[in-house]
Amino acid sequence: MSRLNIIALIVFAGLLIWITLFQPEAVSRIQSGAMVVFEPFMKASTRLESGVETVGTEALSPVQLQSLVADLERERDRLKLEVIQLDEIVRENNELRRALQYVEKAPLEVVAARVINRKPSNWYNTLIIDKGRSHGVRVDSPVIVPVGDAAGLVGKVSEVIGENSALVLLLTDEMCQVSAKLQNSQEQGILGGQRGALRTMPNLKLRYLSKEAEAAAGRKVVSSGAGGLFPPDLLLGEVLSFEVGVIDAEATVKPGVNFDELTDVFVVLPVMVEEEELEETVAEPEAVPREES
Repeated sequence: MSRLNIIALIVFAGLLIWITLFQPEAVSRIQSGAMVVFEPFMKASTRLESGVETVGTEALSPVQLQSLVADLERERDRLKLEVIQLDEIVRENNELRRALQYVEKAPLEVVAARVINRKPSNWYNTLIIDKGRSHGVRVDSPVIVPVGDAAGLVGKVSEVIGENSALVLLLTDEMCQVSAKLQNSQEQGILGGQRGALRTMPNLKLRYLSKEAEAAAGRKVVSSGAGGLFPPDLLLGEVLSFEVGVIDAEATVKPGVNFDELTDVFVVLPVMVEEEELEETVAEPEAVPREES
């Protein structure tokens, strides 16, 4: 090592020792001064590093941008679909929960059923449910759904297709006739559906009312229970309008059930027919007259 290098090393070591003997305030001032001196060089170095990193990168072409946008749109649509599916699951769970609560509180003996088929061409006339003969479902069994705190009439079973299916004739069909009355009155008539447009829910007609009937718009119409086919006080709808004819009057009634959203229904089971038949067969035998000796 040359003498000059030795002298420089000794001077550098001395400067370090001298600096360490300073007070903290002095050391801080020296550091600040050094930062001021070297700041331009540090900024230049940062700009140079950034420039080196960007070397070789190129802007995306229109084709690449279109592909990226298409990918993002597909991802957006996928997320939308997932949200819709989650909303549908939540809605079904809420409906099932209400259905179970209704079964527990229902004054009638009912069995829950799910709608499994509806024909678009016959949307407001019939539907098929997943309960049948093995569940006690019989022809003319009323079909209902909870509507608030009441039970709304959907229709009646018109055919038991099999052990696990049945055809339901809806209240909106003109062939489904119900003995009905204006709620909280003795005014009775016959309520039936009518053929409507394919995508429009038809209104109901309450016929054979007296001309003096108080059938203001909004008044509830319920089943009267006459005839024994339908239980009394099932909600049928509410009056939309009232027209007086020559002999009697009739009211146009908006259905109380939303027939577009039917997914879960309840079939009112008949009285235990098997027990009644058994009681009839186990009748006392006729007395056989004794022969006179």
